[in-house]
Amino acid sequence: MPTFSFSDDEIQKLVRFFAALSAQQSPYIAPKQELLTTAERDMARQLFTSKTAPCLKCHATGDSAHDKNASAPNFLLARERLKPAWTVRWITDPAKIIPGTAMPSGLFRREEGRWVFAGPLPASFHGYGKDHADLLVRYMFQLTPEEQRALVGRASAAAGAGK
Repeated sequence: MPTFSFSDDEIQKLVRFFAALSAQQSPYIAPKQELLTTAERDMARQLFTSKTAPCLKCHATGDSAHDKNASAPNFLLARERLKPAWTVRWITDPAKIIPGTAMPSGLFRREEGRWVFAGPLPASFHGYGKDHADLLVRYMFQLTPEEQRALVGRASAAAGAGK
């Protein structure tokens, strides 16, 4: 990072300038998210570990055996580094935000004003009328280290069963 030798007054002016441009409250307060129901948590787990949306194939988890091939960030960092609305935009069309990204586009399609997972849906999704992209983002933002370890085990078991 470059060093700019700004005075305290100059730094404050820059901060106020960027804050005014961003139209964000200061300090930033993360929006409250609806807690997942047990059924929603189960549905999100099924999508995270499905063959058509193998999120853990690329994302780091903190498990050294898994992470040796990981090329994408750990989901546990999401709530600290990302905003939910931006994350929905990212997972629904990552190539629009970063052309050429390895994150696949086309995982979701618009249907009746909501994002619906484009691959085969587990039976648990039948009758679920909420937005699927929002469900996954809520899951990511509520993910705990224990839940992530369980996901890694579930994904490994599914991969072993597919061989």
